Amino acid sequence: MHAVLIGCALAVGCGTDQDGADPPVARAYGNTLYWSDLRQMVPLDATAEDSATLARSFVDNWLREQVLLASAERNLPEVRMDVESRIRDYRNSLIIYAYEQAVVEQKLDTVVTSAQLQQHYESNRKDFALREDILRARWFKVHEEDPRQLRKVERWFTGGRPEDLHELEVWLALKGITINDPGPVWSTLGQFAAQVPVVTGEVLGRLRSNDRLVLADSAATYFVEVLEHRSGGDEPPLVLVAQDIRTIVLNQRKMKLIADMRDDLYRQALANGDIHADR
Repeated sequence: MHAVLIGCALAVGCGTDQDGADPPVARAYGNTLYWSDLRQMVPLDATAEDSATLARSFVDNWLREQVLLASAERNLPEVRMDVESRIRDYRNSLIIYAYEQAVVEQKLDTVVTSAQLQQHYESNRKDFALREDILRARWFKVHEEDPRQLRKVERWFTGGRPEDLHELEVWLALKGITINDPGPVWSTLGQFAAQVPVVTGEVLGRLRSNDRLVLADSAATYFVEVLEHRSGGDEPPLVLVAQDIRTIVLNQRKMKLIADMRDDLYRQALANGDIHADR
C-alpha cells in the first residue's frame, strides 16, 4: 500500500496538493511517517527511479524500527519508563544550560584588570607553584674555526663590561649572527634544551647557578646568558600564569552570576505565588 503512495508522492504534482498538505506515507502502532519526513531523505537531483528506491528503503527501515520498538516497549515497560525519564531530564538540562549561557553572555563582566590579576595571584601563590625549573635566557651560536677569534668572543661575552659587549655586538652584526632574545617569554629547561642542543643533564645544573655559559659541540659554540631562573616549587612570575588566573576569575564570576540568578528567580516565584511546597 505504501509503495503506491510513495511512487505517487515522488512524481511531479502528486503527493502534495496545492494547499501544501503533508500526506502520511506509513503508519505503525499509532505513529505516522509523513511525506515531509520522507522527502528530506531523498536528494533533489535523484532520478525518479532512484528516488522511489530510496523512499521505499527508508519507509521499510522505519516500519521495521517501529515493530522493534513496539516489541521492546511491550516486553520491557520498565526500560521505557527509565528512558523517558532520562530523555526528560536531558531535555530539562539542555534548556536550563542554554538559558544560563544566554544570561552569562548578556551579563558577565569579562574585564579582568591587572590589579585583579595581581590580587588573585597574591592570595593564591601556593596554587601556582612551579612543577619544574623555568628560565629566560638569551643566546647565540658561532661557527668560528679560528681559536684566537673564538677566545676573543668568549672574553667579550664573559667579561660583561659595556665596552666588551659593544665589541661583541659589532662583531656579531658583521658576521650576521642573530642573538636569540626571549623577551618576557619563559621556557622550561627541557624547552630550552630543544633550542640549544648542547644543553645536557649536567649543563642544566650549571644553568641554575650561572648567568653566562659557553658551551660547544663539534658543530658550533653556544653562548648562553641566563637572564632569570626559577626552580621547581618556586612561585612563578605573574606573566606566566596571568591567563590561567583570568580564566579562574571569569569562571568564579560565571558561577556566582548563575547562582545569584537562580536565587533571584526562586525568590521572585515565591513572592508571586507561582510556586509553593505542600505541607
